[in-house]
Amino acid sequence: MSSPISSTPPQSSTSKARSAGKVVAAFDTAEGVGAKVLRSIGTPALWNLSPFLILDHARVGQGAGFPDHPHRGMATVTYVLEGMMQHEDFMGNYGRLSQGDVQWMTAGRGVVHAEMPLVDPEHPMDAVALQLWLDLPAAKKMVKPSYKEKKAESLARATFEGGSVVVVSGESHGAVGPIRPIAGCWFLDYRLDAGGQAWQPIPAGWTAFVYVLDGVVAVGGTAGGDETGSKEVGSQHVCVLSASAGEEGVCLRSRSKKGSRFVLVAGEPLDQPMVLQGPFVSTSRDGAAQALRDYQNGRNGFEKALGWRSDIGKDVGMVRRKPRRKGEEDWEERDPREKSRRGDRREAKYEGEAGEPAGADAKAKGGGGGRGGGRSQRRQKLR
Repeated sequence: MSSPISSTPPQSSTSKARSAGKVVAAFDTAEGVGAKVLRSIGTPALWNLSPFLILDHARVGQGAGFPDHPHRGMATVTYVLEGMMQHEDFMGNYGRLSQGDVQWMTAGRGVVHAEMPLVDPEHPMDAVALQLWLDLPAAKKMVKPSYKEKKAESLARATFEGGSVVVVSGESHGAVGPIRPIAGCWFLDYRLDAGGQAWQPIPAGWTAFVYVLDGVVAVGGTAGGDETGSKEVGSQHVCVLSASAGEEGVCLRSRSKKGSRFVLVAGEPLDQPMVLQGPFVSTSRDGAAQALRDYQNGRNGFEKALGWRSDIGKDVGMVRRKPRRKGEEDWEERDPREKSRRGDRREAKYEGEAGEPAGADAKAKGGGGGRGGGRSQRRQKLR
């Protein structure tokens, strides 16, 4: 393992800090069943930010959620801010995420799963979470699905004058995150006191952004006080950072009397085409169409999809069935009284590494749908 990189601002006169680029407000987007989602990345205002596909800030109450749906060719990062979420997939895995927990799912060649809130009837509380969608390198799109799930207490943490940081993946202030994704990505949860500031190194050339959860953050400038190239970014806004040659990191300052909280995420951009067809991510339209056909026909990673129904999503939303004839829609309303056909679920350890590519690529024309297709542009605060 390499030594943690320095969180001290560079002193060389040739060194440069990243500056604040485009700032985009998160907008209300219809997703799942009854879920309230604010989307910033993945809207017409901020598209094609490789390797990032979508960033959702979701509030999900009892009776709402994201019932059975597929993925291929991508990874998701789910970071719980409040409440609890539960997850179940067609391989028999089941898990729970509480406040501060994280799940890093590599869908690879194919996953069908449900993501639902877990609500205590005696102490009802909505689940609030960030979910980030990541593109996978072309050579990794058909790997075996895998999970890395970490509880809040197992994540790396660091404190410094004026603030603290939780490190899910990557490095910050001497702390190294426990998750090692198959493609380069850092995920950091910062809290700054009123007037506090931090310098965060970022690997050269990586795409990076800041999403503000609470307060106002000045993004950019230098630790020496020069605020050239900085912008003030408010709650539920995302700010994309510059990525010019020689830029070593970014300076961040809290502009709120009660302090500020934000996530800083950086990822290695992928030099490849990207086709996002609902929940399927490919490098071509043919590949996206093939993913849909594989899902509909239960092959090349989706063998267990036909007839599978989750326990946690069985009382809400839609369920897949095998199409009766060519061209027929393959979704139907579920009868809540119907008993799930699945066997007993088991607790998953979620520590498996991604496997080797499976299945040969095929070509077809078609489309797809699923989670990730909402385009409503009505902004709404999450409270």
